[in-house]
Formats: sequence, C-alpha cells, structure tokens
Amino acid sequence: MSAQRDGSVPAAKGFPAVVLAAGKGTRMKTAEPKAAVHVNGRPMVARVIAAIREAGSSRVIAVVGHRASDVRAAIGDQAECVVQEQQAGTGHAVRCAAGVLESYQGPIVVAYSDIPLLCGRHIQALVQRHLQAQASATLLTAKFREPGTLGRIVRGPDGSVKAIVEARDATPDQLKIREINVGAYCFHSPLVFEVLAQVTSNNAQKQYYLTDVIGILVAGGKRVEAVTMDVALAGMGVDTVEDLARVETISGASEYAG
Repeated sequence: MSAQRDGSVPAAKGFPAVVLAAGKGTRMKTAEPKAAVHVNGRPMVARVIAAIREAGSSRVIAVVGHRASDVRAAIGDQAECVVQEQQAGTGHAVRCAAGVLESYQGPIVVAYSDIPLLCGRHIQALVQRHLQAQASATLLTAKFREPGTLGRIVRGPDGSVKAIVEARDATPDQLKIREINVGAYCFHSPLVFEVLAQVTSNNAQKQYYLTDVIGILVAGGKRVEAVTMDVALAGMGVDTVEDLARVETISGASEYAG
C-alpha cells in the first residue's frame, strides 16, 4: 500500500480476515459451543465478525468445527465458513483457511471468536500499525492491572515484540508485565501460511499454536509489532461463565466506551 503525501499510510480497506470459531470451550460448561454463546442477546462470534466488518474487511472466513451447524447458525450470512475437521489448535485452524486465500497478498486479520467487546476501531488501529511499520505480524494487546494467567508481551528496546510468554513459563520479572496478548493479529500473507507450515505440535497438548508463528518470525529476523488497546476491557476474552457475566455487565454499562 502506497504512502500518502504526508508520509502516512491510509487505513486498509477490503482486507480479508479469519475468525477462529471451531473450539469446544469446555471451561464454559454450557450446552452451546462457545462461539455461539450470547453476550447481551448476540452470539460472541457475530460480535467479532461485526467489528471486523466495521474496520473495513470485505471478506471474513470463519473456521468452524465443534458443533459446526450451531456456529454457522450464529454466524448467518456474515461470513464464509470452512471446517476444521479435527480441533488441532489455533495454528491448524488458520491453516484450514489457506486454500480460500491462496491467491491473496497483503494484510490479513486473524481473531479469536471469544473477544465479544472488540470494536472496529481496534481492528483499524491494528491494521494501520501493521502497514505503517511494514511488519510481518502485528498483535493487538491490552494492559490489565492483574493479568493473571494471560500470556505476557515481551518487547525490545525499540518497542517491537520479542516474545509472547505464557504465564506458566514466565520468569518472576516477566510476570510483572501487565501487557497481554488479546488474540487479534494482523499478518502479512502469504508469509503467515509459509510460517504456519513450520509450526509443530511438539507440546503437551499436541496442538499447533498460532502464537508459535511469532517466535518463528522473531527468530528469523522479521519485525513483529504490537498496538495497545485504548480501552483494555474491550480486549477481555471469555473462557468461563464468570468471564461471560463480566463482559455482559461491561457491555451493558453506559460508561463503557468500547
């Protein structure tokens, strides 16, 4: 994308996006698949897709799997669907969308379906930073007073991302980091699919993780950027029924500025 006369980069329009909605969400302990669970009357996955559309995406691919028909019903006609037959991790889920995006070159947004307070301007800021920095990948992050078990963002002196460190693997100093990974990314395509082919399942869960792409890119000398959300609570993910109750309260509050 070309720069404008003032040197700035215009916001991207028409970029594709992949929304990951194939998981079971076992910690939710609900009869519905997690992506189809409602937040104040609207399925979480539909909220995320709406935010991405608002940001300017002209094509959204939802990766469905567990109880796919229920998730498809929650999505309606707002996105194309591809099926992840075996739930083998977030990295594997994105690879399931490779076939429908094989001819595309440029920025591509990837987001989890359980970030129901996400807004269009957050995705716009993500894509804008990605283009301005000419990064290989850019993460959406948030700063929480108590990050708990969420993955920490480790930055270098120049502000670029050096690693996403899971809380269980973090050092005492890293656990003091308040900036966390929200679960929304902008990658350069086709590079992201080339790197995903290098991701292995050599871990306790035997899963292919999308976050491993960041480590591979950094190790290869590629630039990884991050943009911090102006409203941290808008980056809150839903893993439990307690999380669900909290986001419902936040989304219904008149002072919520997400």
